[in-house]
Amino acid sequence: MAMQHTGFVRSGEREIYYERQGEGPPVLFCHGAGGNAATWFQQVAAFRDRHTCITMDLRCFGRSLAPVDEFRLDLFVDDMRAVLDHARIERTSVVGQSLGGMVALRLALQDPQRVGAFVCSNSSLGLDHPTLVACVDRHVRGGHAQTIEQRSLGAGFAASHPALALLYAQLNHFNPSFLRVPPEAWRERMLALNEPGVLVPLASISTLQCPVLWAVGREDPIVPFAVMQELGERLPGSEVCIIDGAAHSAYFSHPQVFNPIVLDFLARRYL
Repeated sequence: MAMQHTGFVRSGEREIYYERQGEGPPVLFCHGAGGNAATWFQQVAAFRDRHTCITMDLRCFGRSLAPVDEFRLDLFVDDMRAVLDHARIERTSVVGQSLGGMVALRLALQDPQRVGAFVCSNSSLGLDHPTLVACVDRHVRGGHAQTIEQRSLGAGFAASHPALALLYAQLNHFNPSFLRVPPEAWRERMLALNEPGVLVPLASISTLQCPVLWAVGREDPIVPFAVMQELGERLPGSEVCIIDGAAHSAYFSHPQVFNPIVLDFLARRYL
């Protein structure tokens, strides 16, 4: 029987929630600012027969309660390390979507021996790239004009798949930020990720030591697919996948495309 575990691990002064399911080479899934561990349900169901799947709630999300002033990338990386240490996983592949991609990139740069493959899923990576910086700024400042499911899944998907769009919104509503953090405070923390002193230098991409898959939706309004193609050129040997019809949460809206691509990539490239 495949191993299953749920629980909390200490990271600094916080209790970080995580789940472990399946057996095989480990994969850590790290969610975006609209999600939590539960948002990966379509990936865990598809991956757990071949992989040990680790999902987690970063602090300030889901069951990992923390004040909003701890919404910081360095603390998120600490949370990721704490989960891996507690699960006794020395080396893993990491799939990071949006905010999760920012966290995963920093782990891969800081602890290259720990990351055997990196899947960047619709993430600006917190990278000092003028186009990405401008897109993130525009999204954070004006994103309140749309619902979370419209921003992340695309208006077309939300209209044609109302049940899944509703589920996506409900998963986001489980985050403390939805009702307990003023929108202005949340927006301020998101904008802080886009400041020069926090952004990762663009040149750092070429120093990544693990196989990388740049996966992005063709209709993503935050992460232009052309920038992901550029990153693929900056890192020889990395792979680029553009998912037609998908917006910012391709893993959720198009799992029938996303999952086989990532599984194949990990089977071929995980070190």
